[in-house]
Amino acid sequence: MLQRLIPRPWFGRFERWWARRYGVFEYAPGSVLRLQLHRHAGPEVELSDGTVVRPGDPVAEVHVDSAQVARLHQEVEDPRRVGLQFARRLTDAFTALAAYFQDNPDVAAVAVFGNTLYWQGAERLGWEVRDLPPGFHRWFLNVWLRFLVWYYHPLGIRRTVGRGRLARVRQIWMSRTRLLQLYGTARRAGSVARPEQLVQGDRFQTP
Repeated sequence: MLQRLIPRPWFGRFERWWARRYGVFEYAPGSVLRLQLHRHAGPEVELSDGTVVRPGDPVAEVHVDSAQVARLHQEVEDPRRVGLQFARRLTDAFTALAAYFQDNPDVAAVAVFGNTLYWQGAERLGWEVRDLPPGFHRWFLNVWLRFLVWYYHPLGIRRTVGRGRLARVRQIWMSRTRLLQLYGTARRAGSVARPEQLVQGDRFQTP
């Protein structure tokens, strides 16, 4: 329905403009994640490995490429297979992000974070889940990210109806050091779940 009101070519142009305006870029060809480098504008964040992110510190923000996920839904009809494929692409994206930091040591991000409705299962991939501070920013992200789900998901608005798991946006955080420890080698640490483990028991859902 939303794609009838706002045709994909129009919305695609808007998203490309927004990415240029705010410096969101593709750090690895074909990745389901894109990257934005900026200064932390929120409150201080203390991570479990001792990393402290203070206002003004350089951080890297990851954004899901919704168009890539929409193509995945078109290619794979079984929802559980979509979940498995998306989990695999996420772990590939994190591995590519670690490689990006290794290849670009001058990129001074102390931590990586993202705002997402799909934070369930993130801890098993090494992320720390936090609530967003109250205020307009949290309200806006809840509206905007739900709109993206409605726009790109095959079920449209029905995707979020009656789904408590998609009721609110939360932040996921990982220090740069932790990212390199978990994803900086071809063989990831055993504490990080494999995609198959995430999908089992509905512990992981896809956009």
